[in-house]
Amino acid sequence: MVSRQPIGSLIRRPFIRSIEADRRLESFLVTAVASILAIRFTLEMTGYPQLSGGGLHIAHVLLGGLFMMVSIVILLAYLDEYSRDLAAVIGGFGFGAFIDELGKFITCDNDYFFQPTVALIYITFILLYLGFQAINGKRDLTPEERAINVLDIAKSAVLNNMDIQDRNRALDLLREGDPPHPLAPALKEMLDATLAVPVQSPGPYKRLKETARRIYLGLVRKRWFTTAVVAAFVLVSLLTLLETLALILMKMLESMLEMEVVSLTTAEWLSTASLALAALIVLRGVLVIHKDRLQAYRRFKRAVLVQIFLVQVFSFYADQLYAIFGLSTNILTLAVLRYMIRQEEEIEEQAISKAGAIAE
Repeated sequence: MVSRQPIGSLIRRPFIRSIEADRRLESFLVTAVASILAIRFTLEMTGYPQLSGGGLHIAHVLLGGLFMMVSIVILLAYLDEYSRDLAAVIGGFGFGAFIDELGKFITCDNDYFFQPTVALIYITFILLYLGFQAINGKRDLTPEERAINVLDIAKSAVLNNMDIQDRNRALDLLREGDPPHPLAPALKEMLDATLAVPVQSPGPYKRLKETARRIYLGLVRKRWFTTAVVAAFVLVSLLTLLETLALILMKMLESMLEMEVVSLTTAEWLSTASLALAALIVLRGVLVIHKDRLQAYRRFKRAVLVQIFLVQVFSFYADQLYAIFGLSTNILTLAVLRYMIRQEEEIEEQAISKAGAIAE
């Protein structure tokens, strides 16, 4: 029989973070953004058709609600990792279809094309991203969180698909942090008693990741690769800074000659300032790339985030369709940089491990 606990104790109990939260929340966000891009692009290309007839109009917000409901049901009904991953993707698609019709629900005339809508949607995603980052902050896992995550990993043993990598990951969680959870010795004994099967042959996705990693490691050993990365970022940054400087000089000339040469709105000035800020961050990365690639890539990533979080907001307000393609380019650049950063972090960790082994 399950013991009943007072409602107050349940409310006071903190949320337990999952070590997979970052990956799943990222899948949710990426799927949501992709669904909006796909919906807007499809509607633009097809002339905005409507599913209607007999006095009815079926809006895709209903499809979004359906997918979010399916996602919630999966999360409530199933415990395995595949179901959670699937729910993140389905929920992201549903949320994207839902939030895409925001304009209809904040205007008196149900205007889907209300100009600030996409900017408001974009701000919503920025707030979600910041919220997710707060959830997945750098604060270490508590002993309770580590123990529960170990139990979560150990579930795969029941499904006969727990491999050596999974068990080692669970053991690492038990070794991390201080103090250990009181149940840590029992959990370690359970893992030691678990028959870990050999790592299964990788599927197509894992093979693709390994191929990409080999290609990357081969590229970073070539001098021209770093040069090409630096050149690309430097070129864009210098052009941005020159454009910003030219606009400032023109405005100074206007005030001296009492004539109007360039007319920019407040949003356009803010966008220009944001671009200049991103360019300066890139140049800071360029200064250290030959000494520390990882630090340089992190600065490049910050510059791209400035473009995503600041520049694109003003672009969406000015021209939605153009901004969609700009955002797609920035997301692709960010994905490439995140991959490069992960690879550099792995290289650095391997170097530290080798140095430690030699010292011993």
